[in-house]
Amino acid sequence: MLEENIKNIIDRLDEQGIELLEFIYVDYTGIPRGKTMFFSEVGNHLSAGMGITKAMPASTMRDEIVSVAGMNAVGEYRLVPDLKSLRTLPYAPTVATMMCDYRDQDNQKMEFDPRVSLQAVVAEYKELGFEIKMTYESEFTLYQRKPDNSLEPYNPKICFAAEAMDNAYHFLPKLIKNLREIGINPVEYYPEAGAGQHELPIAPTDPLTAGDNEIRLKRVIKEFFAATELYATFAPKPNLNSASNGAHIHMSLWKDGTNVLYDKDDQLELSQVGYYFVAGLLRHINALLALTCPTVNSYQRLQPGHWSSAYATFGKDNREAAIRIPSTFRGDRSNSMNIELKASDATANPYMALAGILSAGLDGIKNKNTPLTPIDVVPETLTEDERKEKKISRLPQSLSEALAALKEDSVLLKTFSNVGIETYAKVKETDIAYFEGKTAAEIAAAHRDVY
Repeated sequence: MLEENIKNIIDRLDEQGIELLEFIYVDYTGIPRGKTMFFSEVGNHLSAGMGITKAMPASTMRDEIVSVAGMNAVGEYRLVPDLKSLRTLPYAPTVATMMCDYRDQDNQKMEFDPRVSLQAVVAEYKELGFEIKMTYESEFTLYQRKPDNSLEPYNPKICFAAEAMDNAYHFLPKLIKNLREIGINPVEYYPEAGAGQHELPIAPTDPLTAGDNEIRLKRVIKEFFAATELYATFAPKPNLNSASNGAHIHMSLWKDGTNVLYDKDDQLELSQVGYYFVAGLLRHINALLALTCPTVNSYQRLQPGHWSSAYATFGKDNREAAIRIPSTFRGDRSNSMNIELKASDATANPYMALAGILSAGLDGIKNKNTPLTPIDVVPETLTEDERKEKKISRLPQSLSEALAALKEDSVLLKTFSNVGIETYAKVKETDIAYFEGKTAAEIAAAHRDVY
């Protein structure tokens, strides 16, 4: 059956005039990497994959290789494509792209691969009868080059300004067309509060597709604006003097077509299962931050009073809380109920972030944990004693602090394996060491240029 399916795929790609096939994976720094094969040479590679050195999972954003047993210059893994992820690049119509899983040479999935971890967590939910819907809500900032070749925000206007929207309409239809061609469905657009900042929320899907879509969305947007001589960045804090870029994650749980997070009789309209899920997130929030806010630049963003979430709490439409319970929409209240993690940005490996969230939430559901009372005030406006009384704690204030929590979190260690967490932590600790001694502006600029 698989061979027949692959033959049909090859025939279809041949009819489309495909000349190149991408085998893409996402490393621990959240950067998509891969190899390209000429279509004429595809042979059995759609099932067997492409070879890649065992050192690559241990690579930093500067291509340093951290020391992990077995991840060095000797040996190969295989990048085996998920054929359901096959898409054609809208800006390169003769190029087909596929997201891949790491496997060994016996075709066994590697437990350190976050995409593999996400599939395993989703399977756990399926065993309990849950269907999951998730999506990213990524913000990005546009820059233009000045005569001296430095960057400045492009068309900086105030938040939600109609003038900024009018400017966007010159490029938005084509950009939306490109995103839809690659299987991404944008649902809204608006200019955000930061100078040159924009947001394009997209429709929820299953978690694996949501992770794939986050990678493809960033590729399409960055390539689209590069062709217009603008530069798009998803870095958390590319501009120290302006609002930051988040990548909020929305999620809902379903059974038999019904959103099980919804309870019309609850003050937040959140069900008991929803409260268990939120409690799981809050129980693991410090460790989760190492996955969802995984760069030094992330902690330049997570500051009190900046609408980026700096406190481990939750509340109804509280945009200063780590977890927001959004208002539902009249006429569609059940279907529109979801949970939003605001303490998240686009420097994450999305599969790792989503798998971590789902593992934490599942831990809350299994143990029937309940969160503390929801908070309906801005935590920063409370005194320290008032925050202590309400048990509102500050989120980790550095990547080092979050990594320390991750290394001690037994649930997430199990989700990603010991070797996965060891490798991930070493990659991140190398980044921390690199940025020690750099100025805040240098840190922001470095991440702006990479992400």
